[in-house]
Amino acid sequence: MSTYKLRIALAQQKISPDREANIMKGLNLIKRALQVKANIVILPELFNTGFYEHCLSSVRMLEEELEMVLKLSRERDILIVAGVAEKSDTLYNSAVVIHRGKIIGVYRKNLLFPLTRERELFKPGKKLEVFDTPFGRLGILICYEVRFPELAKRLMKMGAEIIAIPAEFPKQRIEHWKTLLRARAIENQLFVAGVNCVEGDLDCGGNSMLIDPEGRVLAEGGIYQEVLMCDIDLAEVQRTRERLPFLKDYESLDSTPC
Repeated sequence: MSTYKLRIALAQQKISPDREANIMKGLNLIKRALQVKANIVILPELFNTGFYEHCLSSVRMLEEELEMVLKLSRERDILIVAGVAEKSDTLYNSAVVIHRGKIIGVYRKNLLFPLTRERELFKPGKKLEVFDTPFGRLGILICYEVRFPELAKRLMKMGAEIIAIPAEFPKQRIEHWKTLLRARAIENQLFVAGVNCVEGDLDCGGNSMLIDPEGRVLAEGGIYQEVLMCDIDLAEVQRTRERLPFLKDYESLDSTPC
């Protein structure tokens, strides 16, 4: 269990129909996070393309697509978590974890949203993963997956201290977003960092949030592009679990008769 204090930046980005412009916006938001000496910066889902299909058609292989981001991070001690359209054998809706110019992890969205063409455009991932990083143990879910407590519970059991949730969550269901983020933090007694995009044709609702292990909102964005910054202490995860030992009863549920 990590025991140190961190500065987390939530990069609430406006996604446009211009892929190159989106990448430059992401770079500029990372630079702002560097200016405030953030240890971790999180960008939203598909920060490079959004769900614009003409942008998806021009996506390159991952290291080429993120070339400028990798270059920027090479000499900087910052962890970057970015939702990205990933071209491999097919297209994946992924989140990439970058540190000092290297991709140290990739998570591919398992549950694709049923109310849009996402299931036609992307192939689903096949596993959950917790990444050991210089700044704690990081689990990732992407947007729609925040609705499934079982996924967050599995990440908690795998040792996650922070769950990052890049998203393109719509305005009309933004209260769901806010409630679900807090619920995932409270249920699993860990930090949850939900980063939504804003404005534009995608009609996303912003309200990015950082939640502590007791469900307190430490930072919350509005409806415009911005970088939110907040300091946390990862030791609070263990302190909360010792003070409120509710997670121990998860184990008993497996042996409780229905």
